[in-house]
Amino acid sequence: MDFTSIQKQAVIGLVAGLVEADSWIEDEEIEFSQDVMDALECTDEDFEIGQDMPLLQALVIVKNMTEEQKSAVSDVLSATIVADRIITAEEAEIFDYVTELTGIDEILNKEDKQKAETLKELASEVD
Repeated sequence: MDFTSIQKQAVIGLVAGLVEADSWIEDEEIEFSQDVMDALECTDEDFEIGQDMPLLQALVIVKNMTEEQKSAVSDVLSATIVADRIITAEEAEIFDYVTELTGIDEILNKEDKQKAETLKELASEVD
């Protein structure tokens, strides 16, 4: 998935917000953040800027991404929440807030509906 430098910074900013949400930063979360940085091919500068990016700015950047990019961001954020194998209420609240304000929730709903339709089709073939 291709992202611009500013989009990479926004993703890093959101990941950082989720990692810091429960006030505990586990080693797994640090490793995962590094994996995200590597997967996005972020520079050290992208990482530093992303870490300091205000949440509102990151949300606006993600809101303006394509559906395909938003879907990839959703996958990254979902994986971030479970990186330390502990899902906290704070992380879930931030995830819900981010997905709602960026339109990711609409993409997730559309994907869920498509999965449900596929399951219905499969079930009707079995009958």
